Amino acid sequence: MVVNVFGYISIQPDWTVDVSTALESTTPGKFWVSAYRLGEASSHGYIQVTKSVSADGTTLVNLSAVDAAITAEYVGPRQLRLSSTSAGIMSPVLYTGPRSTVACSQIVRGTGVRSFDVSRYGGLLVAGGDDGVLDVYGTQSSQHRVSLEGHIGDITSCLFFPSGQVVLSAATDLRLRVWSASDGTNPVTLVGHTAAITDTAIVGNGKNVLSAGKDGTLRLWHCGSASVLYTFDLSKIAINAIDLVSGEESEEELPVDEFETAGKVVAVACEDGRALLVDLRSRDTIAVFTSEVPVRAVAYAIASGLLFTGRSDGVVDVWTTDAPAAPAYEFKRNNSPISALCLVQRTEAGPPLLCVGTEDGQLYLVALEMTGNKVAAAEVVEELVAFDVDPITQIRAAPSTTPGASRQSIWASGRTGKVYEF
Repeated sequence: MVVNVFGYISIQPDWTVDVSTALESTTPGKFWVSAYRLGEASSHGYIQVTKSVSADGTTLVNLSAVDAAITAEYVGPRQLRLSSTSAGIMSPVLYTGPRSTVACSQIVRGTGVRSFDVSRYGGLLVAGGDDGVLDVYGTQSSQHRVSLEGHIGDITSCLFFPSGQVVLSAATDLRLRVWSASDGTNPVTLVGHTAAITDTAIVGNGKNVLSAGKDGTLRLWHCGSASVLYTFDLSKIAINAIDLVSGEESEEELPVDEFETAGKVVAVACEDGRALLVDLRSRDTIAVFTSEVPVRAVAYAIASGLLFTGRSDGVVDVWTTDAPAAPAYEFKRNNSPISALCLVQRTEAGPPLLCVGTEDGQLYLVALEMTGNKVAAAEVVEELVAFDVDPITQIRAAPSTTPGASRQSIWASGRTGKVYEF
């Protein structure tokens, strides 16, 4: 299958500051822009920001490109639209700056935030770096609440339980830990992996959890007894990421210490180039999707039967579960590896958006065009701007508190030591 190549425009991460400065003074502002399309010459320049006053006294923001074949339109303090004929971007794409920022003050190391999560009701954020310590912050003030100390390796995953008061974490020290987000105590430690843990998931209300690791296993745990209920031997090398989703639930009787596993499916991304769908209750592998390069990220839209995989060569594959032999659609922007994928629900009915993060700091939303059950096309509908060339380490979707929002809020992290909400 031919891989569809998308052109893109990269802009200065703190462009909103330059716009604000221009509005508050008589001096024009400017921020850099670059247009790219793989295999073609790039275009570099800057956008000049000036202000004027309309006949009715309204302040107008004027954007003009200098030395770059880019057209710019001001939308608001955090948004603008850009297009570029040289990059093949004919329809203006929305560019959005952060709505809020949580400065993870305890994380001052070079790798920044490796993993984070936001509590269900949005009041707390937990984040971890490369020294084995996690920290809990208030999302409104960035106030540090408590440190979670116990791991002796890089933090690779952290999640809030549904209560929003308990945290699950995993690290390269082969251990999972359950923490109180209030006082930092660690009542449960789960031990069993033989190589670094790479990802985790919480099953239902959290009596059971899942973990995946570089030992090629997926493990189902019972937190109350700190024991492994089942080990899925899925790969001879690393599992890089998992996505746990809920399908049709049943009332069947479950084994002792197993809760809410019926109807759950785990999408698994493997370093050997495969992606798998695993039925958590029956333990069966439902489908196998094979590519030629490592799969680094995965997201599964179970309602529409679409599986998204992000590869180390920058390609995102879109698969349909009824035809796993070959991707239904493929796209890429450049050769930078895909580091994270996340499904984002729209406010109104419709298929979810796919948020893509890359190792060179790109963060963008893709919408699919469907013809029946077939994928006809895909397009980038929004660029989320806060990162320069730092790898995107984690993406989370959460309910939006913005009136009139068309989608969920998107939270993302990288090496900056900050977590941004869009």
